[in-house]
Amino acid sequence: MAFRPSQRTLRPKQDADPDLTPIMNLMVVLIPLLLTSAQFIKLGMIEINLPPAISADAMLNMPKETEKKLDLSVTITDEGFYLASSLAVARGRSGQGPTIPKLDTGEYDFAELNKNLYKIKKKATGVFKDVDQVIIVAEPEIEYQTVVSTMDAARAYMSDQEKLPLFPTVSLSATVM
Repeated sequence: MAFRPSQRTLRPKQDADPDLTPIMNLMVVLIPLLLTSAQFIKLGMIEINLPPAISADAMLNMPKETEKKLDLSVTITDEGFYLASSLAVARGRSGQGPTIPKLDTGEYDFAELNKNLYKIKKKATGVFKDVDQVIIVAEPEIEYQTVVSTMDAARAYMSDQEKLPLFPTVSLSATVM
């Protein structure tokens, strides 16, 4: 008895289309997931203003300032905080050293910094046009958390369970050695 060959092997092979359904299902799930996680990343950012980069020629052609500016800066050193403006540098209790020295425990005194900035804000309001701006300058070896805590202390003052804005526009600057 002779067997007849199978019909399957005699048919020409056809190109099968790839099944894209699993890949499309994966994209339907991944795209919304990525979009929602991008929003959480945005919430964790701190907004700061960096000084603009300009050339030497542009600096020579800049107009002269006619209005008085406060140009308040808080310099963070390993000794404590130095407060300075375009008018003067605030001295410490002994006349030398930082305006707000570190505590005896070696920690920075953010509460005292907040009080001093509140006093400056009260005196400068109505006198200077840049009363909402502060520049924070930190030495290279200062920890990042110290800079962030200084920014927080410069932004708002808590008084009698009321939060008062101090200097909401915070800029960072590099130290000049």
